[in-house]
Amino acid sequence: MRIGEIAIVGPHHEEKHEFIKSIADNVEVDTRNLTFGQFTVNDQLVLHLYGISLAENNQTVSWDLISQKLLGYVAIFRWGDADSFRKVQRLVDDLTTRYHAKVVVAGHTEGRVPPLPRAFEYGLPIDKSGAFIFCNVKNPASVRRVLIALIDLIIDQME
Repeated sequence: MRIGEIAIVGPHHEEKHEFIKSIADNVEVDTRNLTFGQFTVNDQLVLHLYGISLAENNQTVSWDLISQKLLGYVAIFRWGDADSFRKVQRLVDDLTTRYHAKVVVAGHTEGRVPPLPRAFEYGLPIDKSGAFIFCNVKNPASVRRVLIALIDLIIDQME
């Protein structure tokens, strides 16, 4: 059996927790700073999903150690919350610049996609090596689409 590891990052614990909970076979660890669950894709592949909180108060996450073993990242922010997006954007910029990481940025919304917030009227600056998708973290089909987008991104960049 093969194991693929994916980090789910973002400024809000609730979204990371719900993302993992909605698709994982089981959630084995759930603390304020870390949520861990496993998702069995088939009898040959299991995805380990790590919900990692963004560092606060000058605490650092050892991205240089973590990034070496991960397939990629899903960065979740609350659609319509410019501050949430800016926090994710800084992390995504760092991950893609320093570690050449594969990142899917997911704008979380629980229903219909609301209108474009004023803060985003000039666009959503995302690194060209990443992708953007809307997601409802409580909907397993929506979460699957995010993971498929990440896998597609990984495959596309291998070619």
